[in-house]
Amino acid sequence: MPGLFASIAFLTLSLAALVQFLWQGTALFMRAAGHPSEVVGLVFLAGLPWLLRFLWSPLLDRMGNRHLGHFRSWILATQAIIFVVLAMLLATPPTTSPYALLAVLGVLSAVMGTQQTAIFGLAATHLRPEDRVKGMTIQALSYAAAGILMGAGILYWLGDLGWHVTVLAIVGFAAIGLLFTLFIPLDAGHRPGAPTARLLNQFQMLRDPRVLWLFAISATLGVGVAATFGLQSLMLIDAGFGVAEASLIAVVGANAVGFVGAALARPLIEALGGYASIGLIGFALSASCLGFAFALGSELEPAIVVAAILVNSTLMFALMPATRSILLAYCGAGRKATDFAAYTGLEGLVFMVLVSLFAQFTDTVGYAGLLFVAGLASMAGAAMAFMRRPFAQAGSVKAIGNDQ
Repeated sequence: MPGLFASIAFLTLSLAALVQFLWQGTALFMRAAGHPSEVVGLVFLAGLPWLLRFLWSPLLDRMGNRHLGHFRSWILATQAIIFVVLAMLLATPPTTSPYALLAVLGVLSAVMGTQQTAIFGLAATHLRPEDRVKGMTIQALSYAAAGILMGAGILYWLGDLGWHVTVLAIVGFAAIGLLFTLFIPLDAGHRPGAPTARLLNQFQMLRDPRVLWLFAISATLGVGVAATFGLQSLMLIDAGFGVAEASLIAVVGANAVGFVGAALARPLIEALGGYASIGLIGFALSASCLGFAFALGSELEPAIVVAAILVNSTLMFALMPATRSILLAYCGAGRKATDFAAYTGLEGLVFMVLVSLFAQFTDTVGYAGLLFVAGLASMAGAAMAFMRRPFAQAGSVKAIGNDQ
């Protein structure tokens, strides 16, 4: 399919920018409007449908318009709905109607989750095995670029102009995405294969022991990833940074180094395979968490805090193409979107629980103690990635990662 990589990059960039606004931008505006933390925290609850997309993901595999394109029809429909829902945000500013805003965000989250599933279904169906690492690297790079775009290009420059100006800019960005989907054929005229997904067997993929092993590795390494993600805002404020400075470091800076991490991961994965790359990156993550656990001490040095966030963000983005390229190989024919949504939905739920736990235990355990625990968990996950599995099946060493 011509332009598949460019299409994946733009569609992912467009969607990921909206995700950044949903979970970070709206929370900033609500806090600035004077709402208590109990209300601001509901933003993450409004994002729950994003993680529950596996409940309706089989519909994406079973239904689609061949003339428009099986997955393109879903991407086109969801982009149109996103455009309309974003326009509704203009009528629900956080200053006057926070709960109406949260309801709109919940709808937006569900629609965006559906679109992400369709984008991955498109990639999983049409990427050749030898192109999986490249495709997933492009997705990781696009996520990082979206964070930079939203944090530095929209929120930083337009945020002080108010809610309506910021949302209008985002609506315009969504309109560009809609035009792109209208004029690019994507998978028009193609079918993804005989649909096998059912509404009640979303988790069939997890019967595969290889998938369970990958999930166990991801969940264990996720402790190290969640530590940085859950602690970074608290560490920055406690280290003496203001809100604006902390936002630039946690959003723009973290995504900028993430872009580098994802780019550097690709040649490593292609040379060593997915699992070996996960193991090496996991050991680096473990060393980083343990090292910063000892370096932070009782006083939070601003330079050490910033270094910890940037180093661990680099490694987090490097893990993304490694795990996703393996996941592509395990998605079944006719259920690409379903298998992806089920795996990543459960992975996301585990991650959010870990992030919440790290944030809640900060005052009792301390930053150094939590990072030490994260370092040990990451070391265990990295070791698991190097273990030879007796149930492994033959596959591409480059794409799957020494499964044979």
